Amino acid sequence: MMNVNFCTQCGHKVNNGSKFCPSCGNSIVEEKNIINHNTKRDKVLNKKRVSNKKGLVTTAIIVLVVSALIFYFNTKASKEEAVIEKQPKITGVVNYPSSRFDHYYSVAFAQNGKIILPLDVVKDKKFVKFDFINNNKTIPLLAYLTEDGKVITAISLCEPCDSKDFHIQGSELICNSCGTTWNLNNLDAIRGSCGKYPPDPVPSIVVGNEIQINEYDVTSWTRRNI
Repeated sequence: MMNVNFCTQCGHKVNNGSKFCPSCGNSIVEEKNIINHNTKRDKVLNKKRVSNKKGLVTTAIIVLVVSALIFYFNTKASKEEAVIEKQPKITGVVNYPSSRFDHYYSVAFAQNGKIILPLDVVKDKKFVKFDFINNNKTIPLLAYLTEDGKVITAISLCEPCDSKDFHIQGSELICNSCGTTWNLNNLDAIRGSCGKYPPDPVPSIVVGNEIQINEYDVTSWTRRNI
């Protein structure tokens, strides 16, 4: 059975395959070509719109991911801050003089996998240095009180200049050799060429009258990449 269409010009019936309307002579083929051309054009335009939308979505996702990463790394606590945040508070507010305040030497010993330092010595002297000897290797350590009364235990070493000695002045911890200065409360660099390498804090706890450090945290310590 032959398909029947209608002329868009006069509405007369037109058999499929006819090139002209038998009533008004309107060109049927030309109209079909125009329709086909417009259909193809619409498809191309639609593809471009879809492609543009995908591009915008991809760009938006990239921007969000980059923003999230920047926010994460800007707010992520440093290794020093993460250790200090968990350190125990053993006293009230501590004030240091604006003049140079040097450390006091003390003795620590190892027992049952712990390095033990007398708590009352640190409370009294505020800033203590001691050495831990393991397999004929001497590891310098220090302990001091922050201004809000936390005890900080750390490897007593300014790695770039290899200095083992520090002093406190006001709110600052200062290398005796190169003069690099850190905020003693969080070990953020203030000035100096060794600012990225403050005394590396190691976790410690208070048990009775003892400050205890896991021996492994000290013996496994290695210099940071410089």
